[in-house]
Amino acid sequence: MIKALAVDDDSATLKALELLLTKTGYQVATASRGDQALALVDETDFDIVITDLRLTDMSGLNILTHVKKKNPATPVVVITGFASIESAVEAIKLGAYDYMTKPLFSDKVKIVTRRALERAALSREVDHLRQELSQAFSFENLVAKSPPMQEIFAIIKQTACSDSNVLITGESGTGKELVARAIHYNSPRKDQRFVPVNCGALSRELIEAELFGYVKGAFTGAVKDKTGFLELATWGTLFLDEIGETTPDFQVKLLRVIQEGEFHKVGSPHPTKADIRILAATNRNLKQCLADGSFREDLFYRLNVISIHLPPLRERREDIPMLVVHFLQKLASKRADNKAVGIASAALEALMNYSYPGNVRELENAIEYAVAFARGEEIQPGDLPAAIRNNREKPQSFTLKPLKAARHEFEHEFVLAALQECGGNISKTARLLNMHRQGLQQKIKELGITFDNIQEE
Repeated sequence: MIKALAVDDDSATLKALELLLTKTGYQVATASRGDQALALVDETDFDIVITDLRLTDMSGLNILTHVKKKNPATPVVVITGFASIESAVEAIKLGAYDYMTKPLFSDKVKIVTRRALERAALSREVDHLRQELSQAFSFENLVAKSPPMQEIFAIIKQTACSDSNVLITGESGTGKELVARAIHYNSPRKDQRFVPVNCGALSRELIEAELFGYVKGAFTGAVKDKTGFLELATWGTLFLDEIGETTPDFQVKLLRVIQEGEFHKVGSPHPTKADIRILAATNRNLKQCLADGSFREDLFYRLNVISIHLPPLRERREDIPMLVVHFLQKLASKRADNKAVGIASAALEALMNYSYPGNVRELENAIEYAVAFARGEEIQPGDLPAAIRNNREKPQSFTLKPLKAARHEFEHEFVLAALQECGGNISKTARLLNMHRQGLQQKIKELGITFDNIQEE
């Protein structure tokens, strides 16, 4: 039930407010003095506070300030009997949602309180979504342990703190957009928009209109103004994926945006300011594009202030066990059953020996396929996609060692990866590996895994 606090030193007004809000369905507390109101605010988390601006012992602005100090999201509506614009403006500046003048009308009170609560709920939802995004794209969710990727993670952390443009290169499926989102959601711009644009998916005729926007009448079919991606990304981050697919004419206009911090909508003579951070990505060799003239050298150096190159998965195979565990847990959270929560060593060996032309994206799809077709609690080689199951590539080279030592090494890496994925939580890891908690604890002891290992990784 919504908890409301009504504060007024006029007993008739206070009683009317209490009856009206109670009839609306709220749980109502009342106070006729400022000190009583402050005490109630300290004791209870109210969903909304309605207070008169002039009380016998203090100003309603003191109550407003006290409420906002405790919880900035709590909406406060102030009441004045003097219709003083100055006092209302001051209250709004201090964080009041709205003000009402006496005499109060029931319809007005209902409308203002309802809108204040709706706005507060929307604000909480936005904060919740922002928190989820920050967690989803935190550095901890970039799954890898190989030395090349650890170096890249260090670069990403430093990059997030700056406002420089970044060029991310790598084959398709290596996670370029994931890296871009991690940079944005850990940067000072994280509360603003992240606007992804796949330049390769837009026709060369439309990309300028889509990026810059246009005004009504700019061309046939422009029946109303259109907001472009640049305007949407103002104060935030614009991610230009497949930047190598753009035309030199478009590149000239993008260069001007970067250099001058403004752009022209198609058909408009007036410039629009653009405070934007640009992250660009491509799977093409842009230096080769510079040589053949398909990409402008001046734009390349403007985008390539910070360079991040993501290696293909085949060059960091030691990350595969950790990624497999990560994808299994990700899929488990979406399924009602506990089907295929583990993987047989032969199946993992098949995954390790595949070259992954589609990189991490292909590995994730392979695990999703295997989980869907698995008949038991462990993924078997026969559950994998045909390309991996029937792979005839030469297996990756192994350092020959006794079978017992090789098995110990594999189990150590796999269990450690599972523990890292679950944040060191034994119960959660046991469920992921489909083991009893005691059995997992014994296995951890046998393998010599310590929680220092987990933190170091």
